[in-house]
Amino acid sequence: MREMTIADVEHANLAVLIIGSMAVFAFTRDRVSLFSFAVASAIMILNFRFLKRILENLLIRRTLSKMDLLIKLPLKFVFLVGAVVLVLAYAKINVVYFMIGLSTVFMSIIIGQIRPFFNSPREESK
Repeated sequence: MREMTIADVEHANLAVLIIGSMAVFAFTRDRVSLFSFAVASAIMILNFRFLKRILENLLIRRTLSKMDLLIKLPLKFVFLVGAVVLVLAYAKINVVYFMIGLSTVFMSIIIGQIRPFFNSPREESK
């Protein structure tokens, strides 16, 4: 069984955004619910991508700088919280679908862990 990579999580994340948006719209026929899910999912995808970039820079340099710990990570967190607060304060959203959209990274990781069990033995040997 092969290990899951960050690229696998990103691909699953994009798939969850697209398929989830279509499912939400098909289920509710409500544009507000679609917007709520899609914008929350997009916020989490961007947050995951920024975290990936910070960690890649950390691994490339192989040093842990105070700037990463004291500036970049907290700043990323402030932007995440700020984006969520802005959407909650100024956009008309459905809170349930917004919360589901915020969990798309978690869903992507679960999908990445379960997916090898559905692959055929020939696909595993690649």
